[in-house]
Amino acid sequence: MKKVVFYLIAILSIISFTISVTSCGPEEPQDDKTPPDVQQTPDVQDPVTTPSPTPDEIPAGSPGNGDDQQVTVDEVFSLLYKDFLIEMNQDINDVVDALGDPLGIFEAPSCAFDGIDRIFSYPGLQIHTYPSGDDDFIHTISFRDDSIGTSENIYLGDSLDLLLKAYGEDFEYELDMYTFTRGLTTLSFLIEEDMVVSITYGFVI
Repeated sequence: MKKVVFYLIAILSIISFTISVTSCGPEEPQDDKTPPDVQQTPDVQDPVTTPSPTPDEIPAGSPGNGDDQQVTVDEVFSLLYKDFLIEMNQDINDVVDALGDPLGIFEAPSCAFDGIDRIFSYPGLQIHTYPSGDDDFIHTISFRDDSIGTSENIYLGDSLDLLLKAYGEDFEYELDMYTFTRGLTTLSFLIEEDMVVSITYGFVI
C-alpha cells in the first residue's frame, strides 16, 4: 500500500511540474524606448486611435491653407529654403512659383485620398504632397543630403548632442527616431551611432 501511495505522489508531482512548465513561457522582452545618453525623457502615453480627417476637415488657420492663420511661425515647424519659407500643408503651387520648376515629379495613386500623391524634387530635398480637389498640399519634406539644414541649423551628419542643444528634450523617441511636435507639424530625426542620418518635416493630417 505504501508503494502505491508513493507512486501516486510521484506521478502527481510530475504532472504538476509539467503543467507549470507548459503554462509559463519565457517572459516577452520589453521594448527599450529610452534613448541612449538621455537620462530624462518625457512620458509618452499610448496614442488614441482616431480616424484621420479629410482635407476639408483640417481646421481653418492651419499653416499654408491661405486663411488667416491662428498659429505663428514659432508655433509650427517650417523650412527656410533659398530665402523662401516652406510651410506644412501649403499649396505646392506657392513653392513652385517661388522656387521654379522642380528637378522632377514622381506621381502615384493616393492610398488615402482621391487623386494623385506627388513628390517634387529640389536640390537637397523632396516635397511630398497629398491631393485635395484640384490642388496639392505639402504633408512631408525630407532631406536628401547635407547641402541644406533645418531652420535651427541642424544638418545630416550632425551629432545627437548638437541636435538636443538646438531642440531640447521635449520629444518622442522610438526606434532611434527623435520626433519633435509643434501644433500640427512634426520634425523627426533618425539617429545612428549618435549622428543624424535622416531629417523629415511632417504635417499631421
